[in-house]
Amino acid sequence: MSSVPDSSALEVDLWPKAKFETDIVTPVSILRRQAALLGEKTQQLLTAEVLTSVVSDYATHFFRLVVPAMDNYRYELFRVEHRAEQLYPLTGYFLGATPRRMEDQSDLIGWLKEILSSQSTLKKIDSLLAQAKG
Repeated sequence: MSSVPDSSALEVDLWPKAKFETDIVTPVSILRRQAALLGEKTQQLLTAEVLTSVVSDYATHFFRLVVPAMDNYRYELFRVEHRAEQLYPLTGYFLGATPRRMEDQSDLIGWLKEILSSQSTLKKIDSLLAQAKG
């Protein structure tokens, strides 16, 4: 057995032959699409942003309404949280509601539909739009 280092070890690719590509739609992508749609529906009088924070092992995505006409006033409508190294399960937080655990994309979309069409959300949007119009 030779104790001389073998420089060819630097040329070896030990990764599997699998492709490192994916077609998975992430939760944050779904949130960003809904944020963009709000701006389109309100002629940009009311927009939304999705900000992500990673602390320890958790990623939190904040969905905030933004009113450009009010010095970019921001209101956090809801947030979702998941372990940083995986997408699901995740937990959704909406003011005044019990946190909701979601196991997959279908659960997330159902929860978002409830939140975005809730009376509470629609009242906030109406109020912010009225103020944006002056």
